[in-house]
Amino acid sequence: MLVPQLYLKGKCEEAIKAYENAFKTKVASVLYDEDKRPENFVVHAEMHIHDQKVMMSDWGGNISMSTDNSQQLVVIFKEQAELDHAYDVLKVGSKTVIEKGPTFYSTCLVDLLDSYGVRWCLMMNV
Repeated sequence: MLVPQLYLKGKCEEAIKAYENAFKTKVASVLYDEDKRPENFVVHAEMHIHDQKVMMSDWGGNISMSTDNSQQLVVIFKEQAELDHAYDVLKVGSKTVIEKGPTFYSTCLVDLLDSYGVRWCLMMNV
């Protein structure tokens, strides 16, 4: 099993809420560092995005808004309305890499770097 881990450098709790909204899911578990109160420093969190486990943490990471990431999360949708909803949530404060539209391999695709520094490709199943 291969599980992506997102390092969100102090923005994990905020990102969890955005991803729950974007992908209509709920966080499965969250472990906070009690020594870092009153901040809600997330040591470890897990959620499922389109049946894929994704782990998140406030440890490490780089929130630079460079689109030169060597990694990306690709989410393949069956319904255009679901893709549109996810994009509407994630595009706030994001940088567009590839504008939303058709490609030769998908009826709709958009590539963006969200406000947490995570690069996403949202596309329709062909």
